[in-house]
Amino acid sequence: MIKAVVFDVDDTLYDQKAPFVAALAPLVTNSENFDFTQALQDYRCQSTQAYAQVANGNWTHEEMAVNRLNATLNQQHRGLVTPAMAVTFERTYAEGLKHITLFPGLSTALDQLKDQFKLGIITNGKTQHQLAKVMQLQMHRWVDRDNIITSEEAGLAKPDPQIFTLMNHRLNLRASEVAYVGDCYGMDVKGAKQAGWHAFWFNHRNAEMTNGNWIPDQTVGDSLELQDLLLALSAVPEMS
Repeated sequence: MIKAVVFDVDDTLYDQKAPFVAALAPLVTNSENFDFTQALQDYRCQSTQAYAQVANGNWTHEEMAVNRLNATLNQQHRGLVTPAMAVTFERTYAEGLKHITLFPGLSTALDQLKDQFKLGIITNGKTQHQLAKVMQLQMHRWVDRDNIITSEEAGLAKPDPQIFTLMNHRLNLRASEVAYVGDCYGMDVKGAKQAGWHAFWFNHRNAEMTNGNWIPDQTVGDSLELQDLLLALSAVPEMS
């Protein structure tokens, strides 16, 4: 029986593409031939290795910013950015994130879920930055601070299953009693399934499964489908 629902933050609770494109477009020449949707997916998937490097002490956050952005651009055979350009990107991107809002339908679903389930958040990133997004999205209305785990404070990063196990202890629940909602197959679905959780894949960017060994329990393609899934979950608490 599912007793808790835990969420990713970036591109799961809000649309990450708009602030990302606004920050990246000035750095891209011939942008009409550049796939920004694919770039966002690549940027997010680079997080798997990038946050592991930070957690292991191999990179500073500044080095991560440069390396992750360059790896993203390299996927479309674009030139490298300088550290100064990466800093400008990060600042512009951070400014855009101050104006994010929840995807349509999520607040309604969260209102319903809170009455029946424990709610939590697992997110990769610096604690200060991720908590700022959580507050901007008003997620404190539904999620207690003790049930928010960032990779920086945990010293672990998705898809490492240990960060999910840490949430098991926070919630005082078994792995089989928790469902994770996330948009990134490589970090969210893989990590949750490796930890023994249910995994709900919010695949609104039409991404492909990079490793078919990890099958999500549910897949939805837009925010209204996600709302329907979460409302159905709250209407049927015995779902397992």
